[in-house]
Amino acid sequence: MPDFLRWLLNAAKPEKALPPGEFIWSPAKHFLFRKCPRAWFFRHYQAQGGWNDLSADPAMHAYLLKYLIPVDSWMARTAGDALSGALLDIMQVYGEERIPSLMKTFKIRVTSHLMQAENDLADRNLTDPKRTVFLELYYDTGEFKSASALLSEIRNRFQNFFNACEASGLPQELASTDALSWRLPPEYRTFPYAGMQIALRPWFYAVERRTVKAWFFRFAFSGGEPENYPVEGDEEHALPEQVFAAWCSRKYPDFEVRVRKIIFTPDGLLDRTEIPAPVSEDFVVRSAYEMIQAANYPGGLKADCFPRLKDPEGCSRCRFRELCLRMPVPPEQENDPKGDAQNA
Repeated sequence: MPDFLRWLLNAAKPEKALPPGEFIWSPAKHFLFRKCPRAWFFRHYQAQGGWNDLSADPAMHAYLLKYLIPVDSWMARTAGDALSGALLDIMQVYGEERIPSLMKTFKIRVTSHLMQAENDLADRNLTDPKRTVFLELYYDTGEFKSASALLSEIRNRFQNFFNACEASGLPQELASTDALSWRLPPEYRTFPYAGMQIALRPWFYAVERRTVKAWFFRFAFSGGEPENYPVEGDEEHALPEQVFAAWCSRKYPDFEVRVRKIIFTPDGLLDRTEIPAPVSEDFVVRSAYEMIQAANYPGGLKADCFPRLKDPEGCSRCRFRELCLRMPVPPEQENDPKGDAQNA
């Protein structure tokens, strides 16, 4: 990487330097900052300390909104957790029983997650971030009439997902992979890259014959939040896989990386395999430079450093929209006679 870009990264910190090693870059931060710096501020700065009942109301509010989860995201997380556990459960199963055992255990573990969500929603408390709080219920988007209707729809979607997976040959592929090759998801980890720490979300993958094979699940029924993941066709839609490839380039040098992306939509299963190249260091540095520059705003980082977007569609799906309307905006927007998308 050119020395000039390293200088740019450090030059972003003159006013109020972040302590060494404090800034951690990730694809999720990049996507959110690209979409809405104000939402990025709420998630990564305003919400700090919000878990404490003695913290200021804006921090507690941001913390609650930070942990709202869209149905699509909950299903993707549940599928990944359940499948990882199922693969561990069948480690001692061999022969023809391996495939049916995998699917049976996968379904049992998904059902366990559903039962936990049902318990969390039983008393209709949507203000406890330690419980499962679905974004669609919190904001009463109208997509689901009630919590029971939401859970019923999730069950139906999972049943269709299981059927589509079986038809795709996924269970056969997973069950035929040598059990000793699996590297199942740990907690979030970080690794050094481009002169900083990069956050890597959990992946489950296998390593065999000098190849790293990973599986990635996504559900795309409600559109989710535009900040969370770029749409197909976006030039950066493969960034998470590229970051995974960058980590693999350090952990498994000269190994080929193959990612099977399984996206479940109302029209069925989109299933394809990609061979991602590691994300470029220059890209990470430029992205980090913009965020560090914003984080070191002269006079301190506050909500009124960031204007509201004038994007009705994007704002209507943002988890922080409730807080955004309550918090101050820059003076030039406050005095804007045209208002903004939130008040249009």
